Amino acid sequence: MQRTHLLVMAKAPVAGRSKTRLAPPLTTVEAAAVAEAALADTLEAVAACGAERRVLALDGEPGPWLPAGFEVVPQVEGTFNERLAAAWAFAGGPGLQIGMDTPQVTPDLLDAALAVVAGGAAAALGLAEDGGWWALGLARPHPDAFAGVPMSQDDTGALQRKQLEALGLTVADLPVLRDLDDAEDARAIAALAPRTRTAQRVRALLEPAVDVVLPVLNERGAIPWVLERMPPGYRPIVVDNGSDDGSAEVAAGLGAHVVAEARRGFGAACFAGLAAATAPVVAFMDCDASLDPADLPRICGPVLAGEADLVLGARDADAGAQPLHGRLANRYLARQVRRRCDAHVTDLGPMRAARRDALLGLGIADRRSGWPLEMVLRAGRDGWRITELPVRYRPRTGRSKVTGTLGGTLRAVKDMRAQLAQYAPAKR
Repeated sequence: MQRTHLLVMAKAPVAGRSKTRLAPPLTTVEAAAVAEAALADTLEAVAACGAERRVLALDGEPGPWLPAGFEVVPQVEGTFNERLAAAWAFAGGPGLQIGMDTPQVTPDLLDAALAVVAGGAAAALGLAEDGGWWALGLARPHPDAFAGVPMSQDDTGALQRKQLEALGLTVADLPVLRDLDDAEDARAIAALAPRTRTAQRVRALLEPAVDVVLPVLNERGAIPWVLERMPPGYRPIVVDNGSDDGSAEVAAGLGAHVVAEARRGFGAACFAGLAAATAPVVAFMDCDASLDPADLPRICGPVLAGEADLVLGARDADAGAQPLHGRLANRYLARQVRRRCDAHVTDLGPMRAARRDALLGLGIADRRSGWPLEMVLRAGRDGWRITELPVRYRPRTGRSKVTGTLGGTLRAVKDMRAQLAQYAPAKR
């Protein structure tokens, strides 16, 4: 008697190749992270089921998500139909085949489905809610089981059944499940199986605790590096402030939420991002690769924990990253802030975080270069707990639109002076 098998058809989770329908709203890196979690959950369920053999037909290379006890066979070249047929020819029968799109499967569900075929059914088919199928069982492989069946259509499941019946096979029904294809599917599956890796990753990525506002004006060269380093649970909101180098298209292609702000000005871009944010905490940072998104959890942590109302990233600049006039200007502004409110800051760093509702309540009016200073002045006036933490500051990609030009520098000086003029120094 042949041993039963559980065959998994899967693609190694690689950014840009896995779960691409999740990007957007996720980045391609985040979509691949969901794919990895789904694959790990699926293989864990398979490892715990009662099949005598566990076979993984893999497109790509194995990773740390692969449990012990699997026979791994590369998928052949050709159409998906041809890959399916080749995998079944290797695995034999009786068996059950699934993919990596249903991480909500359990060992009990897989055992019950496998028992249908092992118990005498010639074939078994589990339809997906979108019209495809998630599981197919065969008592023995048939070379034409998948011949001519169009894949990824809303009638693929029905057509697959017709093909099996045309081969003279009686098809038993398996439970209907939902495939994980897009963000709506991901949320629904996370709700069905809340303790899975997939649910944890989906909650972190699609229900972000922090929205990160990234003002952009011709930052095409830096955007990929910034977005690829965005931590899980931190949603990038790229605000295009009139770029003509394709920055918005690059950001959208990488899965960022892109907002267009036609009115030029750093403050205008920041406010547009704040208005688009929905997470309870909002962070701001430059998108020129001078700041590393990996530092965001440390900056946002005190706000998320309720230990601070506004956290500023004080820049620890690499050699050549911050020009002398920029360092001197920041020292002067920090000293003026300390004179005007109870905020002991040393740098008006561009990486910062606060609660969204509180930021909207500040009523920041500046829409140009005075935005960062006005935020701190208003927060200090209102008695916010303001904290500084050091962050590494690298040489930026491209030239600064503010301090990199004479006109930008003069506008920034004018805007900053206007803010300082509104707040008299505190009496000592």
